Amino acid sequence: MKKLGIFAGILLLSSCAHNQAFLKKSGQTNNQYRNDMLYCKGEATGAWNNRNGVSKMNIYKGEMGAISYEDCMRQLGYKQAD
Repeated sequence: MKKLGIFAGILLLSSCAHNQAFLKKSGQTNNQYRNDMLYCKGEATGAWNNRNGVSKMNIYKGEMGAISYEDCMRQLGYKQAD
């Protein structure tokens, strides 16, 4: 039971890591915005990395390594909220 509490705490803290607010694009639905956010969270956590640890988005750009949530959102055309 104690391990479950520790695991829940780690999940809660990791969900706070992506606290940068981004503005929705003009004409974009909430569902489209949510899908982009989830995609970028996957990029940042390595869910879409290839076997060499390179993110899917960086493969398209011809770069190596991982990508942050914020960089992913900016590359998808989002502007950060003030």
